[in-house]
Amino acid sequence: MRIGEIAIVGPGIRPMQEFIKTVCDEIVTENDELVFGRLQINEQLVIHLYGLRFTDKDIKPSLDLVSKKLLGYVFLFNWGSQDSYSAVVSTIDSLTSRYSLPLVIAANLPNGSTEIPSQMLNVDFNISSEGQFTFCKLSDSESVRNVLVMLINSVIDKIN
Repeated sequence: MRIGEIAIVGPGIRPMQEFIKTVCDEIVTENDELVFGRLQINEQLVIHLYGLRFTDKDIKPSLDLVSKKLLGYVFLFNWGSQDSYSAVVSTIDSLTSRYSLPLVIAANLPNGSTEIPSQMLNVDFNISSEGQFTFCKLSDSESVRNVLVMLINSVIDKIN
């Protein structure tokens, strides 16, 4: 059996828990710092999703070992929250300067609206050259799966 590993990163554990619970067949570990779930693709392939809560100051040497095995990162932030976005951008900058992996930045739409909130009008959306941006609704399994498909497509594009 083959295992693909994806890190789900964000400023708070709750959105990562919801993302992983929405898409995974099994939640293996869940605490204040980590959520680990399995998504069975078929008999030969399982995707492990790790919800990691940390900031750019929390990057530990153990992450160096884990990152070598990752397919990529999904960064979650709450659309409409400048603080949530700023925390994620700081972490993206730190991780992309250390690891060259595909990433998707997913803006969670808590109310389903893609309108730009007034507090986000002057936000500078700088995305790493290896990153893509999308919206998602954490309670919608198809929306969450589309984020994962976008990341997998980035992995394939990087190979070609």
